[in-house]
Amino acid sequence: MRIPVTDSQKRLVFIWFAGSGFLFALLLLQTFFGQYGSEAREAWGLMLPTFVPTLFLIIGILIADATGSADLDETVTVDRFFFRLSEFLSIAYLATIILIILLSPFSKFSQPELIKLSNLWLAPFQGLVTAALGAFFVSKNKTTDF
Repeated sequence: MRIPVTDSQKRLVFIWFAGSGFLFALLLLQTFFGQYGSEAREAWGLMLPTFVPTLFLIIGILIADATGSADLDETVTVDRFFFRLSEFLSIAYLATIILIILLSPFSKFSQPELIKLSNLWLAPFQGLVTAALGAFFVSKNKTTDF
């Protein structure tokens, strides 16, 4: 089944910018209040790659769509399965990152150590999310059958 691309793209943009914005604000506040101590630069260096590349991917695709020759109206659709998969994985991935930051005070590891350790499972998770987003954006097709 196919669904209009504009609404689904807007939902994914909202998910990524809201989740990333919250994560950025959380990291900023924790840095201001000394949560990372002298390891703040390392913590930021480890966390930014977990969400910034995907934001650039999404922005790049939006710019390409806006400047491309194809009109993105209700006749351009995407595969609903790839949208739902991208939506679910995006929410789960961003929630995982946020939980790592929020629950780190309860860990036996220091926050920077926990962030470093979490990259062991976040990297493959990010790969899955990126693959799902890629499949979603590639599944665009001009049709009137949704």
